[in-house]
Amino acid sequence: MPGEIKERWELTSESFQETADVSVGCNLGWEGLGDELLGDLSGQVAVELGCGGGQDTVGLVRRGADVVGVDLTRAQLEHARDLFAEHDVSVPVVEGDITDLPFAADEFDLAYNSYVFQWVPEFRAAVAEAHRVLRPGGRFVFSMPHPFFDLADPETHEIVESYFDTGRQVVHDGREEYPDLVTYRWTVSDVYNALVDAGFDVERLLEPGSSDPGDYEPGPWGNSPPELQAKLPGVLVVAATAR
Repeated sequence: MPGEIKERWELTSESFQETADVSVGCNLGWEGLGDELLGDLSGQVAVELGCGGGQDTVGLVRRGADVVGVDLTRAQLEHARDLFAEHDVSVPVVEGDITDLPFAADEFDLAYNSYVFQWVPEFRAAVAEAHRVLRPGGRFVFSMPHPFFDLADPETHEIVESYFDTGRQVVHDGREEYPDLVTYRWTVSDVYNALVDAGFDVERLLEPGSSDPGDYEPGPWGNSPPELQAKLPGVLVVAATAR
C-alpha cells in the first residue's frame, strides 16, 4: 500500500478518532445490519482487516468471536489497544498491509472490515488475501463508501464526477501540514467481479438507506448532508462465502 496513505493516517489518527466519534459496535453503515449479516459469532475465529481504532473489533468480540486485528498504522493500533483496555477485552493486533496478510491459509471463519477499501489501491489483491486466509465456507462481510455518493456535489446535489473515473482520487482538504487525502474508487461491478474471481459466492449486496432526510445525521466533515444522503446510497455492504 502506498506510503502516502500510511503517512497521512499516522499523522491524522488522533484527530480522526476525536472528530469521527465512531461508536463501539459493528458499524457497517446502517443500524441493524450487524444483526442481519453477522448474528452470534460464538466459536468463530475472525480477522478484522483494517481494524483502525478498534471500535468494530470490540463489537465482534461482544458477538462471541475470537478476533485478530490488522491495521496499516501504528497510531491507529495504539488507539485500539487503549479501547480494548477500556472495555476489558484481549485482542491481538498486527501492524500490516491487508493485501499481504501475515497469516496462514485457511486460518479464519470470518473476515470483516468496515469502511477500509477506499484506502486500498490493490482491491483485487485485498480480496484474494481475504479468500486465502478464510477456510472453505468462511464468510467475508464488509462495507465501503458507495461509489455513487461522492459523485454528487454536497451543496447542489448535482453529479459533478464520472462514475467510470475509478482508481486513485486525490482531495486537497486545505490542511497543508498533512499529505493530500488519497482514496480509491471502484464501481459496484468491480467489487462483485473481484469477489467472484477470487473464489467467493456473493450472498448479499446491500445499499441500505431511506428517502427521509430525518433518518440521517450530517457527516462530521460536512460532505454528507442529510438531504443528499436521502437521495443517494452512502454505503455498499457485501456478504460473501469462500468456495
